[in-house]
Amino acid sequence: MHRTEYMQNQRFAIYCRISRDRVGAGLGVERQQEDCESLVQQLGGTVAVSFSDNDISAYSGKHRPGYEALLQSIKNSDVDAVAVWHQDRLLRRTIDLEHYIDVCQPLNVATYTVKAGQLDLTTPSGRAVAKTLAAWASYEVETSTDRVKAAKLQAAKSGLPSGGNRAYGYEQNGMVIIEDEAAVVREAIKRFTSGDSWNRIAMDFNARGIRTAKGNMWNAINVHNIANRKRNISVRTHNNDEYPAQWPALVDMGTWEDLQVAIKRGQAMYGKRSHARKHLLTGFIFCGLCGNKMTIINAQQRDGSYSPAFSCRKKNPRGEETGCGKVKRKKDPVEDLVIDCIMYRLDTPDLAEMLANGKGDTGDLKALMRDHEAQSLRLQEILNLYSTGEMTFDEYKAAKVAAAARLDALGRELDKKSSRNTIGLIPAGQSVREAWDKADLPWRRQLVDTLIDKVLIYPKQPGDGKARYKQWRFNPERVEIRWKL
Repeated sequence: MHRTEYMQNQRFAIYCRISRDRVGAGLGVERQQEDCESLVQQLGGTVAVSFSDNDISAYSGKHRPGYEALLQSIKNSDVDAVAVWHQDRLLRRTIDLEHYIDVCQPLNVATYTVKAGQLDLTTPSGRAVAKTLAAWASYEVETSTDRVKAAKLQAAKSGLPSGGNRAYGYEQNGMVIIEDEAAVVREAIKRFTSGDSWNRIAMDFNARGIRTAKGNMWNAINVHNIANRKRNISVRTHNNDEYPAQWPALVDMGTWEDLQVAIKRGQAMYGKRSHARKHLLTGFIFCGLCGNKMTIINAQQRDGSYSPAFSCRKKNPRGEETGCGKVKRKKDPVEDLVIDCIMYRLDTPDLAEMLANGKGDTGDLKALMRDHEAQSLRLQEILNLYSTGEMTFDEYKAAKVAAAARLDALGRELDKKSSRNTIGLIPAGQSVREAWDKADLPWRRQLVDTLIDKVLIYPKQPGDGKARYKQWRFNPERVEIRWKL
């Protein structure tokens, strides 16, 4: 009996796969499908079902939905044979071949390839051939991977670009600066160093019609990424190692260090608060009775309307006890009072001098930043010594207390020196009030964080209902501002 006669009524499953689809069009899979359909037709069978995995490696061990569906179809006896373009499209690891044999052999499901003929998995010699092919496919992938890794390492050591998507500010070859885009990068760095937020910079770029390297709109992450990359100072990075790059730098080292100080300043300062808030004083307001951080709620007024208010809650959303629940105050008059106090505070002689000298040399701040980072590493080393048994618990406890105290002191000093830098961000020729009125919420919160440690709100007392502050029925004596400066 001829093979085509034997296969006449056989139901085939076609499986196609391509490891890397750079275009994303799936053309490689489509070509495999056409060739496999021709093979099935030559064998006299019929295509019962087709499966494919596009842009998925068979060597990585990642989940392949199409391949798993093929195995399930075989187990369900929905097909009698399998057609693939080549064995390495089906599998590349001997461990996967063993499993495939375990599934196909009991059901006598044959496998045919366009390029290598039939894989006879029913005989020892046939299985040996299939395993040899799988072993060589695995070897090919491993040697290819090693060659690629070696080439990438050599390119990095030579200071050459890594390839891939075009880096904003440079032409596709990564070696030539595009001056218009370079100016955008420098502007983003200068503005962030001067106290602007990544989000505000992104919104401004979008409003001006400036687009990313891919022609998309900007967001805060995009702006941060193009500003805070070692490429900008002509450094090539590879696997956490750094090499001198051959392309020209976009900014000088002083500008880069100023950016790093601006980024790390908030991370290093103790009590750092997020600026991604809806209200000016969120995170700064504390209960004067129990010290609990107060939250903003919508409180109902006597006329039935609702307005935001600071509230000391007894329990958090998880039901845990947090505060006394005895203090609540309208948000707007508290904010109004705090803003007025900030304006007054910034008008004092000491802070006026700070305003005048705020844009001076940041050398001391950078040195302090380095000391803070070094102390953080020492604290981590102490933990490592204890975790490996090289330090007793008593030694660890004593060393940790001393190191943490030093880190805390450095944080406070960094906080003070950062204040001068931050306050100095008020544009020349503008009063504090003018700068405040024109600024966005992140800038205002940054200024609040520079000046204020916390704001305590105390319970109302008899007679407070008659006290007035500006247009508010509000007693400012029930609010205590604890200044950092």
